Amino acid sequence: MIKFTQWKKEIRFWVQIRISLLAITCIGVFVTLGKLIFDADAASHKVSNFIFPANVLLTDGKILESQLLIDKVVQESRKYDAVIAGRRYRYRYNSIPLDIEMRYVVGTLGDVEGLIKNNTTINLPPGKAFQTVHQQLGIGYYGLFTYQNKAYLSSCINPQGDSTVTTGQFLHNRHIYNIRLNRFLPWLLGEESFLDRRCLWAHLSITVNNADYQSAYKLLEKAWLSCYFSWSTRFPKY
Repeated sequence: MIKFTQWKKEIRFWVQIRISLLAITCIGVFVTLGKLIFDADAASHKVSNFIFPANVLLTDGKILESQLLIDKVVQESRKYDAVIAGRRYRYRYNSIPLDIEMRYVVGTLGDVEGLIKNNTTINLPPGKAFQTVHQQLGIGYYGLFTYQNKAYLSSCINPQGDSTVTTGQFLHNRHIYNIRLNRFLPWLLGEESFLDRRCLWAHLSITVNNADYQSAYKLLEKAWLSCYFSWSTRFPKY
């Protein structure tokens, strides 16, 4: 009887220990989530600048020139959707000039429409930028639209996962590749971001002749395939 009573006490002791550990774990999770939600800096870990190469070769495209993008480039990496570097490349595809603007964006939620509004002269009604959004297996999403006799293709090349156009698609990638237990401690110590909210934003454009938008879209999609495979391997390191 004495042994049984002692055994029951030991069980209660270990149950209390487990409950205490569970409570501590829950508190830690809530504190972490609270920091992630309310502390903007926690989601925007300081990142190193990225120097865009002057010459990037693409399949079937002959590069003509490139130049730094300095319009509306934000140098404060703690701001949301901060474009900290960019470069415009001009190619010739089938004797047709095609421009590709590449920007390195940090602290983003992956809203490509918002990036277009805040960093270009394109002025379209909110929610009306993309005429269509396509998905290609092994690459991801990209948006197509026209504006003032030009056809555009725009997409966010992610640090992990497929390319994205919307915030929902971008966060889906982050949840799959970033929300892991082994990332909690380095994040709490300020060594790295819990969510890798960086993006290489690709913005392709071509002048449309005779309102032949479908042919322009096909050329943009062809260039995008080569652009994606080239730049996804060049994604900046922290």
